[in-house]
Amino acid sequence: MPTPLPPKARAKAVQQCQRETVAAIDWLGLWAVSFGFCAIVLAGIADFMGGDKIGAACILIGAAGIIAFVFYAGAKADGQS
Repeated sequence: MPTPLPPKARAKAVQQCQRETVAAIDWLGLWAVSFGFCAIVLAGIADFMGGDKIGAACILIGAAGIIAFVFYAGAKADGQS
């Protein structure tokens, strides 16, 4: 039965670098960008396909409000004022 060898120093350094990279990503910002992009696409569909300019504006304003609320709640949860 083979005995596994301990990881080498380079493998440990790569694993640490990967952990730091994942921790450095701003997941809330990434979510906000993707949510905003989806809202733009939906507003474009509502405007160009349906000719509903008020509906498109409501979609954009609603998405902006949701993003602002999430950022505000996230700042309160982190202890910032």
